[in-house]
Amino acid sequence: MTLRRRITPLFWLFAVLAASPGVRAADVSWESFDTLGGVDRALANAALADMFGEDPELWPDWLDPRAVLIPAGPEGALLVVREPYRQPCGQYLFTIFGPQGAEGARSRLGAAFCAGDLAVAPMRRQNLPDLLFSEGRQRDPTDGIWRRVDQRVRWTGTEWVQIVK
Repeated sequence: MTLRRRITPLFWLFAVLAASPGVRAADVSWESFDTLGGVDRALANAALADMFGEDPELWPDWLDPRAVLIPAGPEGALLVVREPYRQPCGQYLFTIFGPQGAEGARSRLGAAFCAGDLAVAPMRRQNLPDLLFSEGRQRDPTDGIWRRVDQRVRWTGTEWVQIVK
């Protein structure tokens, strides 16, 4: 009977851990570019320069540029810049930059994503979290109708791949 009492709690703990998906969604708290450090602020400004020009003082008042630093394990943090886009594919264009290198520089990780919102899903045994883009839309090639597409993407080291349930 004593052995059974010891094993039963361990069994339930194992069952709970095995049933958990290994993903915990984290809230993304968008901050003004002014809260970023010098290198990150310059990089965020450069991400919006193609659309709005290189001088942030001349950007329209409604722009309200935002960015977030997402913890990425021992690697550091990802920098995600949110640019108002307001296109059929989504309300924002999200540009992702990798963790800072030895000299403080960040490299851009793949193409930008067009969507309405971003959430983060930290993953066990991976340095970078999965990113969840919701409220995005893609044009159907067969009938030309825009349809909602929510994506979960993972960085492979060379590109973002969509994770399909």
